[in-house]
Amino acid sequence: MARTKSTMFVKALVVTAAAVLMSTSATSDTSNPFLGKWALDLEKSTFHPPPSGMKSQTIIVTDAAGGGTHNVIDTVGADGSTFHVEYTSANDGKSVPTTGDPDSDSIVQTSINSKTVKSVWLKAGKVTAAGTLTISKSGKTFRGPFHGTNADGSKWKNYLVYVRQ
Repeated sequence: MARTKSTMFVKALVVTAAAVLMSTSATSDTSNPFLGKWALDLEKSTFHPPPSGMKSQTIIVTDAAGGGTHNVIDTVGADGSTFHVEYTSANDGKSVPTTGDPDSDSIVQTSINSKTVKSVWLKAGKVTAAGTLTISKSGKTFRGPFHGTNADGSKWKNYLVYVRQ
């Protein structure tokens, strides 16, 4: 169960980061402020039920062909296990495949506005996690709530905070 909880948390974080990053890419006339490297701030984030099951998480966002972004999420679990998740999206509300996450096979990201994105993670067409993230005015953080269901049916709800590196 600890590995599943850790995996679901990773998915929530990945979805969050990717959604925010894609939204800005698709809606901004200037350089995408989400491009770069981000780290999860475990002290400012909250996890229910606790603990997070994570030691660290980084997200690297780069430009992709066609105006989208490529997202790479690397997580180290509290037990030392590692997760490497990747996907490329235009943040246009269409499902795109994910790799490296045993709890999802695709993600749908939708831009709410230039600084807010909704992300929905899916496994075989069933929602496993969802949330909304917003980037700060300074562009130095993005944050928001995420919730989901573990493979065993238990529910979780997290508030995630990422900091630009």
